[in-house]
Amino acid sequence: MCPNRDWFSTYKSFEGGVMLMRNNTTCKIVGIGTVQIRMHDGVIKTLSDVKHIPDLMKNLFSLGVLDSNGCKVVIESNSMKVSHGALVLLRELDLTQLWHMHLGHMSEAGMIILSKIGLLPSPKVRKLDFFEHCFYGRQKRVSFGTSVHGARGTLDYIHFDLWGPAPVTSKGGRKYLLTFINDYSKKVWVYFPKHKDEVFKTFKQWKTLLEKQIGKTVKRLRTNNGVEFYGVDFTEYCLRKEYWAEAVNLACYLVYQSPHLSLELKTLEKLW
Repeated sequence: MCPNRDWFSTYKSFEGGVMLMRNNTTCKIVGIGTVQIRMHDGVIKTLSDVKHIPDLMKNLFSLGVLDSNGCKVVIESNSMKVSHGALVLLRELDLTQLWHMHLGHMSEAGMIILSKIGLLPSPKVRKLDFFEHCFYGRQKRVSFGTSVHGARGTLDYIHFDLWGPAPVTSKGGRKYLLTFINDYSKKVWVYFPKHKDEVFKTFKQWKTLLEKQIGKTVKRLRTNNGVEFYGVDFTEYCLRKEYWAEAVNLACYLVYQSPHLSLELKTLEKLW
């Protein structure tokens, strides 16, 4: 039963019906139809044969109708849960579940940590139920090659990547996603260029802003070898010519540490 006419997705006028309420008053039924509601896990469900009763103060479910449709209703510890087989249809949405959804479906362990340090209003994080969206949302990740770089501070090592063009232009007219990830703290900065040729300009703005904020300089960048990172502007900005001695020194070091076919894959360091 629902008092809100604009909630109905399909509707048919109904005359002559009344509903007897708990206080022995009657309310007139003026229509019947279907109403869509959002479940506790975000899924949209459609309720059929919903009666439109404008005089109601709240929306009401009939437990008898739920029972006749094969649903199980459990009421305990001042909360109610309605299930059909293993699928939970309705339940009281407590603070743990509410914050779980607000925080992008954060794990139980993560919420417990936030609660302990006082960043989560919920005093006690209870066990979360199975969420279909959480399960299907965790897609398989493609493995990347590992590297050892030993970042010891902020801006020591920055991962830098560009994604796009997006199949759909954003509301603000953007087509690309540019991310900077600090390896040491895992902090992420996100920018949305309209075109690829804005990448270098955006990078300089980000670098200048961060270096002024924390008083340190960006030491190393790691990209996915996209062509947008190898233009003349980028090369001149990141690889100034006065570092030619350091470049030669690094090249010699790599040769010295690399295995050689002519030496039965032994390294020069090993032979020395």
